Amino acid sequence: MVEKDEEYEALHWVVAHGRGVIHTGSMGLFSRVLSMSGVTSGRESYYYMRYDDSPERDNIPMTFYTVFGNPGIDVILREEVEPVGNVFDVIAVYDSSMLLHQTSQRALVLDGAKKNAVLVVNTSLEAEKILEVVKKHALAEDWNGRIVTVRATSLAKKHRADMSYALLGALSRGWDLIKIGDLMSALDSLALSGNAALVREAYDSAEVLDVSVRADDLELARVRLDRKTEAPEYNGRYWDRETYRQYQKAASEAISYSERIEAMPRWEAMAPGLIDFGPDPGHRNIGFKTSFSRYVRPLIDSKRCTDCKLCHLYCPDGAIDFDPIRIDYDYCQGCGICERVCPVKAISTVTEMKAVEGLDEEEFTRVEEALREYGY
Repeated sequence: MVEKDEEYEALHWVVAHGRGVIHTGSMGLFSRVLSMSGVTSGRESYYYMRYDDSPERDNIPMTFYTVFGNPGIDVILREEVEPVGNVFDVIAVYDSSMLLHQTSQRALVLDGAKKNAVLVVNTSLEAEKILEVVKKHALAEDWNGRIVTVRATSLAKKHRADMSYALLGALSRGWDLIKIGDLMSALDSLALSGNAALVREAYDSAEVLDVSVRADDLELARVRLDRKTEAPEYNGRYWDRETYRQYQKAASEAISYSERIEAMPRWEAMAPGLIDFGPDPGHRNIGFKTSFSRYVRPLIDSKRCTDCKLCHLYCPDGAIDFDPIRIDYDYCQGCGICERVCPVKAISTVTEMKAVEGLDEEEFTRVEEALREYGY
C-alpha cells in the first residue's frame, strides 16, 4: 500500500508535465524561476526532476516538481520522491496531448491534485474544450479549481524567448500564492528581467475558467471503483516467467500510481542477477506500453499503400505489423520514421489531439524544432 504523507500535503507543490528533449531545458528554467519566486516571497523552496519509466528520452513524459514551505513549514523531503496524496496546488502542462494518455509514473495528469488545484495548459484551445478533454481522459476525482489556458508557444516565438515565461505568467494569473510581483522579483534576481514583458503579456492574455466537477460524473472514477488490479501474491520463491508475466499484466492494467506500485513484485521474488524477463520472441512487452510518448500520430492510407513493408522494417519500436500493414498504437511513439521512409507517401501524421478528439491544437513543438534550438 502506498501511504500518503501529511508533511507533503502541508506543503505547496507545483508539478509541470512536459516531454523529454522537447521541453527539458524549458522546464528546468520554469522550475528555477518559480522556486526563486517562492524565495523572494519569503518561502523556503526546492525543485527537482523526474523522467517517466523509460530508457529513452525523446518525447518521453517528464515531470518537474517545485515545492514551497507554508511558510512556517520547512521543505522536508527525505529524498526526491514521487509524492502521494492530494498534494498538487498547480499542474502545468507544456503539451496538451499529455492530457490524453496515462503515463507509467503518475497514471492520470490530475492524479494527486488538491480539490482546488489550478491546471495551466499551453494550448490554442478554449478552456471549455480543455475541460471536456480533462473530464474524459485525465480526472477521476472531485475537482473545484481552475483551468488557465495560454498560447505559450506562440508568445515565445513572438518574443523570441522561452515558452516557460509565458507559462509562469499564466500560473500567476490563476494561482494566488505566487503573485506577478514575485515573478518579476525572481526574474530580476536571476538576471532575466529582459523577459518581463513576455511574463506580463501571458498574465494579461491567459484565459481563466473556474470549474466544479464531481467524480460521480466521470467515467474514469467509475472504472476505478469497478476494476481493481490483482497481482500474484508472493509465495516465498523466486518468480518464474509465467508468474512474472502476471506481474507485468497487472502493472499494465493498473489505473493509478498507487495500484502500479502495489502491482510491482516484492524484491524477494527477484532471482539473483535477474532484472527483467524480456518479451517473448515475436511479441511485444505487455508490461510497458509506450503510447504516452506520442504527440503526433501516423496514419496509413490503405489505398496508396503498396505493401512494400519498409515502414515495418524501419519502425524502431516494432509497432507496425504486416499482413496486413497495421500500426499498433499501444507501442507507436510517433517518431515519424515510417512517414519518411514510405516511398509512395501513403503515411501522414496528425496531432494526437486531432486523432483522439478531432481538435486542432496549434500550440506544440516538434522534436525536430527543439533539436534545432539546442543546436544539434
